[in-house]
Amino acid sequence: MSLDEFKLENFQTDSMLKIRIEDWKSRLMDLSKRNRLLYFKPSKRGTLSISHPDITTIFNKLVLRKRKLEFWIPSEKADFLEDNMNIKPDLYPFTIGIKPKISQVISKTLNRKDLERTLKNLSRRSRSDYRERGVRVLYATFGKLIWKDPISFEEIRSPILLVPIILSRASIRDPFVISVPPVEEEVLFNPALQVKLENDLKVEFPSLPDFILKNTLEEYLNSVEEIAANLGWKIDRSVEIGLFSYHKLVIYKDLKSNENLISKHPLIRAIIDDKKTNIILDSLPNEKDIDEIEDPKQVFQVLDADSSQRVAIRYALNGQSFVMEGPPGTGKSQTITNIISECIAQGKSVLFVSDKMAALEIVYKRLKSVGLSHFCLELHSNKANKREVVAELKRSLDEHLIPKKMPSLEQFERLKRQREQLNEYVKLIHEKQAELGKSPYEVLGYLSDLEN
Repeated sequence: MSLDEFKLENFQTDSMLKIRIEDWKSRLMDLSKRNRLLYFKPSKRGTLSISHPDITTIFNKLVLRKRKLEFWIPSEKADFLEDNMNIKPDLYPFTIGIKPKISQVISKTLNRKDLERTLKNLSRRSRSDYRERGVRVLYATFGKLIWKDPISFEEIRSPILLVPIILSRASIRDPFVISVPPVEEEVLFNPALQVKLENDLKVEFPSLPDFILKNTLEEYLNSVEEIAANLGWKIDRSVEIGLFSYHKLVIYKDLKSNENLISKHPLIRAIIDDKKTNIILDSLPNEKDIDEIEDPKQVFQVLDADSSQRVAIRYALNGQSFVMEGPPGTGKSQTITNIISECIAQGKSVLFVSDKMAALEIVYKRLKSVGLSHFCLELHSNKANKREVVAELKRSLDEHLIPKKMPSLEQFERLKRQREQLNEYVKLIHEKQAELGKSPYEVLGYLSDLEN
């Protein structure tokens, strides 16, 4: 290949890679009217508007002071009053002579049954998503940007700040309370709004400050309002809680900010069919050769593994990228556990990531069952708050492990001999016998058919 041909091929590969990355980004980014982070519309069971106290008080208590806020539940007679009186939701308790506690928030939904149904739905759905995928979908929103689409001139309302929350109650008779989970990033600028404004409208709002002072929220909203006013937009200082999903936008931002790094990765280049990229490593075993290659003294698998699983483990230990497929119950989590135990034996660190919370929990439980949990830093659990993570790191640094008694060399040799005998048996039973033209295995199958 000439130098000019090599340059042309490189140019074509880079162009194709750029096209593919742009395609990945567009598929991750949903800026359509389906995205409630952009086109916010209240729904009967998916959102609740908070009418009291004001936005700053709620933010200070919930975010800055880490307080739990309790939902004020109207009495049964509120249903009748709501239907027969023109009462402002934020004044309702005061109208009937009730002063809410300082730890309570009041929803604009005054119908007791409707409020309880919505709270139950929000709590159930947010718990389900977190349990299954480890993703927070329940957020409190602080402020909305009221802006216009430059093409359709449609007025759009988009939440400005998002704070992940937990909605729970101690028992069926107790009120629902909201709190901020201890692990997650506490305050986020609406990522969908940020992408839309920066990409399509070339508008940037100020970066988020450290929300540590009581007046920080108000100052930040004022700075957003100043930019919005110059564009003929407004902001609404309202508070809502609702279900939102934006985790794909986080991947989009990673792609955008690390495009050069990603485009150089050999695995990414192989995906777009760059023939010059070599990701195949030499000396990777076949299933039939795995016993000859592996010395029992150098194997640190803690769970049973068949030959196909052991090949997958060997691929991982050799640094090979691969996809392991199989229906439920075929030992994928078992194989992952063995890969992790082998890496621990080699002094390596492993980051195990999964889209499913259940997969993380299964592998962790398997490692725990064989006494390897003290090597794990559990970041997926809802109990893993910042304080516990730091305490766990300290424990692992301070802990002195006592080695367990290893099998003797004689035991390893006996294992090796027994394995060779079993493999020899398998080999002989499948060898064709000259006199019969069949193997003993085939003959046994033939005789079994005759019996049936």
